[in-house]
Amino acid sequence: MEKESTLENNPVESSPEREDRFLELMEMRHRNAMTALKIERILAQEEQSDEYPTTRTPENIKVKKEAHEALEPILESLSSSGLTRKAEHVKEAVDSYFHSKITAQRAELELKEKLRKEGKEPTPREMGSELFRQRTGESPKKPVEGVRQEGYFVLAFFNDDDYLKFIEGLDRDESAGLFHRAMRFPNMTVDVVLSRNGFSNRTILHERQHFINDSILQDFTGIESRIVPPKKEFSLLAEGVNEQKAGVRKGLGGVKDELLARIRDGSDSVRATDFFGTELYEYLSDEFSEDEQKEVSILLKKIETELKSALGLFADNQSRGILVYHLVDIPLLRFPERIKTITEFYNSKVSKFTKFIPDENVEKQIQDKNTKRRLAELRLNITGEAYSVSDMILGSSFGRIKMDYDELQTRLKDVKIKIEELRKNYDSLLAGNRSG
Repeated sequence: MEKESTLENNPVESSPEREDRFLELMEMRHRNAMTALKIERILAQEEQSDEYPTTRTPENIKVKKEAHEALEPILESLSSSGLTRKAEHVKEAVDSYFHSKITAQRAELELKEKLRKEGKEPTPREMGSELFRQRTGESPKKPVEGVRQEGYFVLAFFNDDDYLKFIEGLDRDESAGLFHRAMRFPNMTVDVVLSRNGFSNRTILHERQHFINDSILQDFTGIESRIVPPKKEFSLLAEGVNEQKAGVRKGLGGVKDELLARIRDGSDSVRATDFFGTELYEYLSDEFSEDEQKEVSILLKKIETELKSALGLFADNQSRGILVYHLVDIPLLRFPERIKTITEFYNSKVSKFTKFIPDENVEKQIQDKNTKRRLAELRLNITGEAYSVSDMILGSSFGRIKMDYDELQTRLKDVKIKIEELRKNYDSLLAGNRSG
């Protein structure tokens, strides 16, 4: 059985060699998380075409080739760590994406052709309302808008009765949205994201993550370790995982799925973890015994504590994606210590730059106004450069200007050289004034 290296040992209390290995592993995971976001962006791109979609259409060949090339660093790092099976599953995930995308593309094309034969323009309103009629046998009270994104349809509702009628039988009537894998219509079967209140960005981000977790990552099968270390606080859950108890594994997978979707949609630490045991998520509780439910609640509380610190760093959509990809292959039972480790790692990376920020108080001793002004300017320049690093490392700049990992490393080196030079000028000016 493949065994992943653990990261939870405190590097501060370990040997320098162990600390170096820890940093190396975390840097690898950082690179892989950034690469995963890049692959998301590659896979999402497409050109409008009326050609019948297959894996061999020029566009799909091009995108798949680009995605596989971007995937190479992840596959290489996993293979070099002895995780060849996990590498295979990651590659399969990209192929699963294409299967879902082509299925959705075909469904879209066929739906548009049906509407055109009926003399209708295949607008989002016509497409959404047609899917509503196909599922319910009735017309919606208000138009339902339907658009295909990636490997799924988004159906946006603008009337609550319409939404409740559409999801009838799915037992999620209190939800703001819903992801349904392989929803059946008379003429097609396709993944569907439902948004209760129009095109809500949070809802779509949330349900899209469910699509990734379910349809692409196959509920984390193959990428998540099947064994967890014994845990005193969660002895029943750990036993259930290690003994391959279907209910416990399914339940923890469901909780993890919902938690990651909430992290991705921008939820704070409380909302991200405060769902277990509610009526809407009763189906998750049903997988556990009463005592196991208590352990799940305690686990989520510990995760909430760690997320409270982490989410100050992971504040926007891009950086939330990085955090999610750090966690997709981690068993839920290991989330508290892993989130803490991730937070400490990124704080450490940023501190290598922020440590150059001078103490403003030393400038109070300077009498010369011009010198004082120049010192303040240098300090502000250092501060601005240092804090821009956090934005770069955590993905906002990466996503905006489309840097890859190696380009980012080069940029960070340039920033460090600049900061060091600014700090050298600051210290020289300060020392010269003091000696004078």
